Amino acid sequence: MVVYMPRVVDPELTESLASAGAVVLRGARAVGKSETARQQAKSELRLDGDSPRAVLARSQPSTALEGDQPRLLDEWQVAPGLWNQVRRAVDDEPGPGRFIVTGSAQPDDDPARHSGAGRFTRLLMRTMTLAESGHSTGAVTLTGILSGTVGLRESCIGFHQVVSRLVTGGWPGWIHDGETAARGRIEAYLDDISEVEFPQVAGRRRDPRRFWAFLETFAAVTAHPASFATMTRRMNSSSALAFGQVAASELYDLASRPFLVEDLPAWSPTLRSRTTALQTPKRHLTDPSLAAWLLRANSNRLIGEPETTGFLFESQVVHDLRVYAQALGWRGVFHFRDTKGRDEIDVVLETDTGDWIGVEVKLGTNGVDAASQSLLRVSSRMARSPAALVVVTPTGVAHQRDDAVFVVPLTVMGPG
Repeated sequence: MVVYMPRVVDPELTESLASAGAVVLRGARAVGKSETARQQAKSELRLDGDSPRAVLARSQPSTALEGDQPRLLDEWQVAPGLWNQVRRAVDDEPGPGRFIVTGSAQPDDDPARHSGAGRFTRLLMRTMTLAESGHSTGAVTLTGILSGTVGLRESCIGFHQVVSRLVTGGWPGWIHDGETAARGRIEAYLDDISEVEFPQVAGRRRDPRRFWAFLETFAAVTAHPASFATMTRRMNSSSALAFGQVAASELYDLASRPFLVEDLPAWSPTLRSRTTALQTPKRHLTDPSLAAWLLRANSNRLIGEPETTGFLFESQVVHDLRVYAQALGWRGVFHFRDTKGRDEIDVVLETDTGDWIGVEVKLGTNGVDAASQSLLRVSSRMARSPAALVVVTPTGVAHQRDDAVFVVPLTVMGPG
């Protein structure tokens, strides 16, 4: 019997069902959307299955709606007409908690499909954080950092285990697998997307090899502010295929459909600043394990190449902070870099009230002093003072330095 591992998004789903007629739970395949939705659904229909009801629903979407509510309609994009049917049902019988609609891919835009504004609440679900998978104690929270109540909290695992987790990823279906098995599953996962989902969203005449070249290039620039022009040059230099000027942009759009990529946007200290528009986002795949596999790196290789490991660890930090910030209803997670590239902050979290936390990510404790000094220097030039400054490391003991900067291992961070 499979035991459900609680997710940070669980209370968000409960709250959304209490206020909206339909909740759309989005995210990449295998992040656990269906199982999470089942914890609160009273009936379900898997639209990508071969049951008689699923086959009928794909040709007559209205037949999918009948069942106890909340009703889970899993992988709605294989029956695109279902979207409007759910919208009409919510319009005809207003009331909260009627449908949970999950999807692992964004279908092409359809003028006949209503946006769902006012009827649907959308939730993005990601792979498991370290706290969800048991690799973090969860003792230090973002609200605790804001209030200054961090305390001395020690990691529950060592550095090698953190690196191994970067390789295996936060996929709930194989969270307990060893590296070899997990890497095999990730390979099959990417194969399936490139051979099945990529042709579905890009057209049968599109060459999956081009998609692979894009993904491998994207992995190589993980946690970097790489432009599409830079990625196109890399693809042309590392592949026998030829790529035009807009290739990276087009392939990025196709990779975003199945939620494979999630960039970290630039941040500006003021809402109306033009600075953000001038900056390139930092590039991230939906889980660092995808980048590790695309780079053909296991934990032994990563331990021998700390620079690469540092970028993958930064991607994990960004991933986990996004989950925790979303659960709190904060404005978002960003990065900061001035127009001359002299001042930067790895991660900026902004609350719903405009307070912000600056975060530097360091793979080892020997970089903490320099990271703290950088945070203090850059934040002193901001129009708004930070609510807190934090250096995030893989392991160790959470504490506050004499200069008031917090040092917090990711392996003690959690939601709240």
